[in-house]
Amino acid sequence: MATFFVLLGLFLGPALSVDIFMAEPYSGEQEGAEPCLRLCVGTTGLSSPWSWYSSDGIYMDISLEKCNFESGLTPIITTVVAGNSGHWVVQGGSSVYNPTSEGFRIYLRYPYSGIHSLYSPNQWRIEW
Repeated sequence: MATFFVLLGLFLGPALSVDIFMAEPYSGEQEGAEPCLRLCVGTTGLSSPWSWYSSDGIYMDISLEKCNFESGLTPIITTVVAGNSGHWVVQGGSSVYNPTSEGFRIYLRYPYSGIHSLYSPNQWRIEW
């Protein structure tokens, strides 16, 4: 059974990206690009710039430019809504819209009134 080695390279900045290269059983004699998986994690931060969408909804455009994904390829994006309170009932936090190598959009809907007075004091943010 072949042994797989994983080499990690870290890029530290506002977003953290990790390149994982498969060193074995890859051989330089094979055609094509070296197998690689790029992971990029980040957060919109505690003072997230939400925009008004409707009386019960907000949205945010999130940049992935610092992740340096290859242009033209769409990354797989997984998101979560984090915060201090009330975010457990919000809808849409894992629904990614318009994903590209440069960014994506998230819409949040709060099924009760008051989303516009809740997201800022409760520090709602998107983590990916």
